[in-house]
Amino acid sequence: MRLTSVPPRAPGGAGEVLLHDERGALVGQVRFRLCARCRTGRLLGIWILESRRQEGLGRRALRVTLAHGPGYRWNTTLQSRPGRGFFRAVAAHGAVPLSHGRPLCPHLLGGLGRVLRRLGPRPSARPPHDEPS
Repeated sequence: MRLTSVPPRAPGGAGEVLLHDERGALVGQVRFRLCARCRTGRLLGIWILESRRQEGLGRRALRVTLAHGPGYRWNTTLQSRPGRGFFRAVAAHGAVPLSHGRPLCPHLLGGLGRVLRRLGPRPSARPPHDEPS
């Protein structure tokens, strides 16, 4: 098994850890973002070929990923049912807790999140009204 780590090319950009089998076929991938300023990381996705699950490949790839941000706080995007079980098992073995939710810092929102943040809060659909006297 060969693990290839590709760090993010730009601050807040996506990096990945790729797993290839002996024939060179891709059997797994972890995608992530880092924010050095806030010391946070976000797992964007983890995928392991179904026939290669239960071999520890996900844990190995996750260890390599977390090494990109030692001491960082990490979370994940929305987790599937199997994903929740995987992340609970990883946390039980002493890894960092990996709950899902919004990014832990605004720098990891991604392209759409940055646009929405720049637009600011939306005005109320209805103007406020005065109470009758």
